[in-house]
Amino acid sequence: MRGPAPHAVVWQPADGSRMRSILKNPGYAGAYVYGRHWQDPGRRRSGSPRSGTVTRAPEDWPVCLIDAHPGYISWEEFMANRKRLSDNINRYEANHRGVPRKGMALLQGIAVCGRCGRRMTLGYSGPHGEYPVYRCCADKSQRGDPTCQEVRALPLDAEVERLVLAALAPDQVALAVAALGEIEEEARLLERQWALKRERARYEAERARRQYDTVEPENRLVARSLERGWEERLRAVEQVEEEYERWRREQPLALDDAGRAEILALGECVDDVWHAPTTTAADRKRIVRLVLQEAILDQKRSPGRVLVRLVWQTGAVSDHDFRRTVHAYDNYAQVEELESRVRALNAAGRMDAEIAAVLNAEGFLTPRGTTFEHGLIHMLRKRWSIPTVKINGMAPNPMRWPDGSYSVQGPPRPSGSPARPSSNG
Repeated sequence: MRGPAPHAVVWQPADGSRMRSILKNPGYAGAYVYGRHWQDPGRRRSGSPRSGTVTRAPEDWPVCLIDAHPGYISWEEFMANRKRLSDNINRYEANHRGVPRKGMALLQGIAVCGRCGRRMTLGYSGPHGEYPVYRCCADKSQRGDPTCQEVRALPLDAEVERLVLAALAPDQVALAVAALGEIEEEARLLERQWALKRERARYEAERARRQYDTVEPENRLVARSLERGWEERLRAVEQVEEEYERWRREQPLALDDAGRAEILALGECVDDVWHAPTTTAADRKRIVRLVLQEAILDQKRSPGRVLVRLVWQTGAVSDHDFRRTVHAYDNYAQVEELESRVRALNAAGRMDAEIAAVLNAEGFLTPRGTTFEHGLIHMLRKRWSIPTVKINGMAPNPMRWPDGSYSVQGPPRPSGSPARPSSNG
């Protein structure tokens, strides 16, 4: 609001810039702060007198008096708003995850490279740009080095979706609520210990003050010694209070019976909400961020595999190993197992088509994630020098088989004659 005269007020619609200014102003939380900004001469541009202004982080403010006057929100809520505004900025190099967007990638903003520790950006590949890919390309953009790694999003997101929905199943939610009750009970016990520790620190400070007050003013050496001891006790009180407030901010919110019942009821319909036609990709990302802090990805440690470490909001960490599709058998995750199985089936006298059927029944997939066919088994046998199980072994087909039928090298078959047996393995 602005007014042309000292007592006139003109109300105007709020805009994004004004709202950000209010939310970032510590006075909104009842705090007096000095030194939020400072001028850096090295950043000042010629002809721009206001350039070179640098914003300090809250921990670097020279003066910060919390609860200096009544505020609209608490200091904890003010700091939480600052963190949310910072996270909303899409700056992966600054470790900002950004807000959930409309794209298909489920881990957008919370995917972290397991090789270098940086946040991974999101790109799209394919002829029409419809396939999302998590990329770590900070070294490439900054120094021209090769891309650190790329992970295809769709198969990985499907596995993460399954894990998240399993974690949000009604029985798991019930266990989490029960565990939260135990945590709250432990927090109450720790609260009592903190109260005793704070009381002890205040008592020591008050005792030091009384000792200082009782000393004779003429005894200056004793007075200075007692004054130093009093100051040390006061600093100890301040340190204990800061540690206590930090501990309180890290504690989970307490739930009443109504809140517990509401959470349990939500657990019954999470799956329906997730698959509802009205649920957008951004909504699913918000659900994921409620339970996941970040997902650390590494697909270079094991051929054909993606190693994923999920960091949950509860602080728990779970490791998972997913199979990924590749273009060649050099990066195939089960290449040794596949070769051993093909050799065993071939030694048992199975033909190529029979081997393909057995592999498909046992759950084997090609590097591209498809089922096996007899032609592919023939190619693998050639690759691994596995002999055929044909009746003539590795020798060329004869002109005529022992039963009198002609092979493919035989003379042309006259019309109406029976078909020759196939010579492929």
